[in-house]
Amino acid sequence: MRKISILLILSLAVVLFSSDNCFTQESVEHFKKLLESQGFTVQEGSLYLFNPADLFGNYILPSCFCNNADSPYAVYLIPEGPGQMTPNKYPWTYKLKENEAIIYLGWTPPPMVYFSYQTFLAGRFYKDAFHRIFGNLGDTINISTINTGESIEEDTEGTDFNAPTIIINTPDRNTDAVLRAEIARAGFDVGIVNTEVLPSALLRLGLEHDDDELTFLFRTAFFENEADREFYTSDPPLVGYKEILVKPPYQSNFRGWVFRVTPPEDLKSDPFPIPPLRVRATGDTSELELAKTMDRLREAILKEYEGLQFSELKSYRWFEESYHGIQTTTDVFGETRDTVYFRTDTFELSESGEDFAIVYGPIHSLTGKSIYSSFILYTGDIVKDLLPLQSRIMLGFLSVNSQMSEESKLGLKGSAKRFLPDDPNADLFYVWKIAKANPDNEDYYAVVPESNYERITYNELFVAFRAYIDPKLAVSAAYEEILMDKVIYFSQEK
Repeated sequence: MRKISILLILSLAVVLFSSDNCFTQESVEHFKKLLESQGFTVQEGSLYLFNPADLFGNYILPSCFCNNADSPYAVYLIPEGPGQMTPNKYPWTYKLKENEAIIYLGWTPPPMVYFSYQTFLAGRFYKDAFHRIFGNLGDTINISTINTGESIEEDTEGTDFNAPTIIINTPDRNTDAVLRAEIARAGFDVGIVNTEVLPSALLRLGLEHDDDELTFLFRTAFFENEADREFYTSDPPLVGYKEILVKPPYQSNFRGWVFRVTPPEDLKSDPFPIPPLRVRATGDTSELELAKTMDRLREAILKEYEGLQFSELKSYRWFEESYHGIQTTTDVFGETRDTVYFRTDTFELSESGEDFAIVYGPIHSLTGKSIYSSFILYTGDIVKDLLPLQSRIMLGFLSVNSQMSEESKLGLKGSAKRFLPDDPNADLFYVWKIAKANPDNEDYYAVVPESNYERITYNELFVAFRAYIDPKLAVSAAYEEILMDKVIYFSQEK
């Protein structure tokens, strides 16, 4: 095989460069053939809808991994690498050699509040056993940072929605350089390329049994148009009862094309250094100035339910940073640096609805600390069919968020006014009740639903809080800049 000259390819790319971003089956196939002509092995994957509740409820996964109920996910389904002898744990996890890449050519989603693309360390073999880590590998490519071309839809002209983009996930500089050169030679605009650097210094890359397995998440949240949401989440089922239905060979879909790219042996490896992380803090502590209002809100809640027994649940930071989790082999459940995560201690609710939880706190999107915020109710029940293995369901199944209008009475906005009628800061706070029944049909009241799966139960509950992306940054606010949401559990006197 002739030796690849990166300088030659780059020179050809400059000469042949055009800015046509019209992805078609023919143009993408042309790009694939260009790579193959340089000695690359190119295998097709897919970007596919991933529903944690469905996968857990059908006995495929041991947990729902603390999913965000507001966030439809998609994952890469990736074929095994050339010469790989050890099968991947799941179709959505994969091993990667130190100079391989995954490349996506497609379109960003339709208008919504948030989206991001990110690779994770799914798990690591330690003492001959696979340990789930689910740690991110740095910062996301998100709605604030992504490089795109012109939107292909008239309604979203001038935005980054419905826009062509290319995402390269690789640990290697030379592989990235060749891919960018061939992208240009294929007639695509290199200005729409985004490279997610995989930090090889923190990973055990390779195709052997003990090498790491990765996974990729495409997060979306709050579609502007309901029809868009229905279409975008309409993939045929990934799994059935105890069965994975979507199997290789994988195919492209309306989101775009995904390829596993393996360089020829004569392409020298040149690992990227670990990129610097985005700085979370702005130094803006203005939300903390609302602590006195939070205290008055607490007092008003306790007065409203005077005579009932109550217990104030502790709120605390939920996950440690992924880079810490990777070093300590700790499961961090797919946390991303685009949000802060807080959670409460657990509680149980009776079927009668006589006991309940009151959730209250600042609306972080209105205080200027996030583009959206929410609280989500989780079940932390033990997965009984896996005993003695200690696994918990960890399904987020009910969300109340900052995106619903005040008039709807279905979101956070406006829900604290009844407790602080004369307080000018009342609009910046919320109060919601959670129970298993709502006999009086109260507003701002979330009822625990019936389970759609025999494997999912709602007994040991907790509340978690998210605040996505500080508008002044391309990442979340710092934890110390956030006034924490809280929960009070009420029950009848015994």
